[in-house]
Amino acid sequence: MAGRALGLVLLGMGLSHCKGDPDVADAGVDAGVSPVQTVVENAKLLQVDARQTFLLSVKGDGTYAQALPTGEPSRIAAPAEQAIVASDGGAVVLWSPQGEGQVRTLWLWRPGTEAAIPMSTRAWDVAHDPGMSFVAFTEFDPVSGVNSVRVARTDTCTREACPLWTALERPSRGLVLKVGGTTLLASEGTQAWLIDVPSSTVTELGPTVAYPAFATDGTRYALFDAANHVQVFDTATRTLQWEQVWRDEATRKGWHVSNAFMTDVGTLILNIKADLTPETDSVACDATGCRDLEGGLCRNWERSSGVVLCLIDRWVTPNEFTRDAAYLDGTARTLVGTETTRRSSVYPAFSADLRNQAWTVRETRDGAKVDTLWWKTPDATHQTPLEGLTDSTLFAFTPGARQVLFARTLTTADGKPEHRLSLWDGEAVSDLAVLEDAPFLNPIPPMVRDNPPTLYLTVTQGEYRPTSVIRVPLP
Repeated sequence: MAGRALGLVLLGMGLSHCKGDPDVADAGVDAGVSPVQTVVENAKLLQVDARQTFLLSVKGDGTYAQALPTGEPSRIAAPAEQAIVASDGGAVVLWSPQGEGQVRTLWLWRPGTEAAIPMSTRAWDVAHDPGMSFVAFTEFDPVSGVNSVRVARTDTCTREACPLWTALERPSRGLVLKVGGTTLLASEGTQAWLIDVPSSTVTELGPTVAYPAFATDGTRYALFDAANHVQVFDTATRTLQWEQVWRDEATRKGWHVSNAFMTDVGTLILNIKADLTPETDSVACDATGCRDLEGGLCRNWERSSGVVLCLIDRWVTPNEFTRDAAYLDGTARTLVGTETTRRSSVYPAFSADLRNQAWTVRETRDGAKVDTLWWKTPDATHQTPLEGLTDSTLFAFTPGARQVLFARTLTTADGKPEHRLSLWDGEAVSDLAVLEDAPFLNPIPPMVRDNPPTLYLTVTQGEYRPTSVIRVPLP
């Protein structure tokens, strides 16, 4: 099976209005280079809160927390794979990599405390509200065969443990958990339940032939019937809001919904699959109707709020496919199309309002790879040729979308690689710093924080060599 790598896929060509003199694109490193500060050694970045009061990192023996800007790291838990901070910064939920039986250990940590509070060693799905007033998870007991939805109300947690409420028990491992606001949506096979955490109320919903979808704010949910209808209901009243037919029997006979989700603006996106072939596709529905998308494996993109990533598999033979990608907004409008995503060397960058998009185009000229920077605004598109090659590890807008921040690699006169942190304002490239170590392709991406603008990045001395977390002030 030949799968073209997601390709760090990027946006399209055919864009107009180039700005900037291509012969003077690079300002180089100047005397005002921001200092690179090592925050923690022999570690990888895990999380930094929005106010930059603490940093979490992972070492071989555990998860470490330290106060910023000058605190020393202190171990708070075993190694974690992910850490999510509450909207007010007052709590963090951490979970470990999957262990035997694909279960995880789950912790709650309060900034300033010495240790994280264990909540489960057999967690499966994990869900929480933005303020982290509760943390919910599914927990399977292999002895009894019972799968349970457990809920920890975080204000009842002590330093030693969190009391758990069992909201639902089912004799199956197929229990799936979603969250919207302070409400949980649990589903198993053709059954679904709403769990209102503040009132501890569990409500059984009507049957559904596919996994239901849930709005991120918890105000609406979607069910599917056997007649190819998708029905969207109001959560509070359970009244039908709208209904559409998602499948055309003439062209989609023998297709089913594999999963579905709602975007942040309420559009329902269905990932669908053929019953007898490996084909996949996607459909977007709202109150006005449904339409086909160029997709097949769509999801809310974790790297940029409000962006939907769709992977498109194109089957060359029954056993061989290529994979492209597209980036959409919450209405399923294409921001980054498949026609040129293959040509990029980085993931695209989006401003918070999605009105600015940046990417690269990589070409081969005279046998050498060459990158060009692209920036699309609501009014124009700018491009600048780049000295060196962009590093896929870092490519993002600075706060306020004032500049594009990226890493690149150049070759020195003696043939050695030189790693730089650089900025691009749409016209000229300038350098923040030359890095002693290379950016590390960490599963947790680099983090840019505001007030003050700062980059946190994992770097490495080389393959299988130690990693460190650095901090770089941004202009």
